[in-house]
Amino acid sequence: MDSRRTALVGATILIAALLAACASAEPDQPSAGGITLAGTDWVLTSLAGNAPMQGMQITLSFEAESLGGSGGCNTYGGSYTASEESLALSDLYWTEMACLEPEGVLDQELAYLNALNTVASYRADAGQLALYDEAGTQVLVFGPQEAALPAPTSRSDPTEAPLPGESGLIASIEAPASFASGDAVPVTFTLTNTLSEALYVLKWFTPLEGLAGDIFRVQRDGLHLPYRGIQVKRAPPTAEDYVWLDAGGSISAEIDLAEGYDFSQPGQYTVQFSSPRLSYTAKTVGEQAHSFEELAPVEIPSNPITVTIE
Repeated sequence: MDSRRTALVGATILIAALLAACASAEPDQPSAGGITLAGTDWVLTSLAGNAPMQGMQITLSFEAESLGGSGGCNTYGGSYTASEESLALSDLYWTEMACLEPEGVLDQELAYLNALNTVASYRADAGQLALYDEAGTQVLVFGPQEAALPAPTSRSDPTEAPLPGESGLIASIEAPASFASGDAVPVTFTLTNTLSEALYVLKWFTPLEGLAGDIFRVQRDGLHLPYRGIQVKRAPPTAEDYVWLDAGGSISAEIDLAEGYDFSQPGQYTVQFSSPRLSYTAKTVGEQAHSFEELAPVEIPSNPITVTIE
């Protein structure tokens, strides 16, 4: 009898130990299809079965408990919880900038945000993320977004400057190599006109107007950080929105990146300026654009940098 009791107790202890081991191995955010959502970056490939508009990238990035991205015009963010194949999005927010070009971009963005609000489950692997509504209908499909930025530089370790884009403009950013957690993160932005003639340049979506939107790509230890700062609801551009750049001339501005991105956690941060999605250059005052319809993306290449939060 005692031997039977001993065997039963031993089996019970063994089962309990196995259950505890399984529980401890379970990830914080379970995945459907073999990958964890946290730390992944995606770009939309299908919206309700249709390909998105060409040239307007819609993105979705996951952190441990939050998500964010670009709807093609405005940025958005929120929270999420994932378990097995279920996915619950909450506290979704987005900015309210009016983008009129290309035609239909706001309609597409609204359809995308509405689809996000219906998401109830997902399937993911290394090559695709599919989101489904409560009825099991596939509403959004994403492919992986390139996560790696070019090799970063710092003030103390400069590298060859990037080549100017078709606009003739080139940007550079500089920052100290390290900061303490909770400190401001000042970055100096310099815009240079490499052309042999002077230009008027629209300041929108550059630090020349301050930090008024998601104009940098920021990663912490390889994880994308969504923009959390203010957004400007814009009226059509006026003459005051332009800056004059002599041939070969430069203009600089300093901003605090911590006002728009979360630099509170220790780690290595990679930062790069993103070319404006709506801008304009002109040689004379008469050539300046003063309506949304005239604006378009302008390529302004920039160097990446890395800073450490200690």
